[in-house]
Amino acid sequence: MVQCEVCGKQVDLPFRCNYCGGLFCAEHRLPESHQCLHLPKESPEYLKERLPEKNQDAPRKQPLPLNKDVEYVSQGPLHFEKGGGWEKKRKEKARKRNIAFACFLTAIIFVAIFFLFINPNILNQNNISTKNPITSPSAVPSFTTGPQATPNTDAYSDLVNYALSLINSDRQSKGLQNVTLSSIDSAQLHAEDMLKNGYFSHWDMNGYKPYMRYTLAGGEGAVSENCAWQGETGNIVGINVESALKSMEYSMMYNDLASNWGHRDNILNPLHNEVSIGIAYDNNNVYFVEDFINDYISWNQLSVNGNEVTMQGTIQTQPSNIQQIGIFYDNPSPLTVNQLEQAPYQDGYDAGTYVGSVLPPNWQATGGITIAADNWNQNGNSFQISFSLSQAIAVYGNGIYTLYLETGSSTADSLTTYSVWIN
Repeated sequence: MVQCEVCGKQVDLPFRCNYCGGLFCAEHRLPESHQCLHLPKESPEYLKERLPEKNQDAPRKQPLPLNKDVEYVSQGPLHFEKGGGWEKKRKEKARKRNIAFACFLTAIIFVAIFFLFINPNILNQNNISTKNPITSPSAVPSFTTGPQATPNTDAYSDLVNYALSLINSDRQSKGLQNVTLSSIDSAQLHAEDMLKNGYFSHWDMNGYKPYMRYTLAGGEGAVSENCAWQGETGNIVGINVESALKSMEYSMMYNDLASNWGHRDNILNPLHNEVSIGIAYDNNNVYFVEDFINDYISWNQLSVNGNEVTMQGTIQTQPSNIQQIGIFYDNPSPLTVNQLEQAPYQDGYDAGTYVGSVLPPNWQATGGITIAADNWNQNGNSFQISFSLSQAIAVYGNGIYTLYLETGSSTADSLTTYSVWIN
């Protein structure tokens, strides 16, 4: 503690005089209070107005009146008071600032509405699946409005032709031949069923896979399916279907890593020469199904009588030798929408359980059951083959047996995926 140099009072935080440098208490801190010997003879300029004259008896100077049009009124060299003009100017600045902010916000809202109007699918999520078993599409769409069947109008035909042009544009970019539109409506039936019942899967509510639906629709070639869904909720003006189709086709071609590029490989398979296109939509959802087809056989007979199968026709391509007829087995059962939302029905589909092969007499398959053909005759590209499924049925029982007529080493080279129902 320090003692005041005038009164000797103990002070924790003393005041130091700027003139003599002494330490004083609060009572003697001013130079006049401790008779500072170093006090200037004349008061500093900044104190002249504040320090009264020693013999001044005149009344204190009154503040200047405020002028309503002046922002600040001087009351001395170190003091200003706000005039009436300051409040007026403050209100004017606030008004201009509020107007500018409102205009800026309105412009942002207008641009956002305009952008969403011309591109309503910007908030959409693509959900795509294909035949590849690695495919893992996103969750099934939720519906906010009741689904309605896609009308069979000229506008719908335009959408199908537009989708076909997207597919062929992608194929042309890789030097491949165009595919033509198939007369088989398996893709359209599946798209409409998904829209009507509110699910998304390669399977349908009967438990059927794409090749089963293709056979039921009258198809006799080999089919491989891509399917996609795009949707948005709360859309009161309706989804832009063409924009959705373009977005889904692009995703299947260029954003398909999660599906191990199964969609892209299906689009670019050089063996495909036809495609069945399905498009079903409402205000909030667009379903897009592509059933790619190898249709190269001019059939004279493709029939099943009991367990006996007869295949007779001509292959309409370069000389092709039939290697075998692969047989695969499925035993489907009806599925609910909830089941279709779960694995494995949200993944890619396969050909079913491998049963074995149909081969010419005295040939032996490397795996599975070997079914010796009752008749196996091929002359050039014309063929006639007949055989019985009894041997396979004795092992696997009732169900669906799908026949793959193969001209190569795998089912990817098949010229037919023909399903046979055995009850």
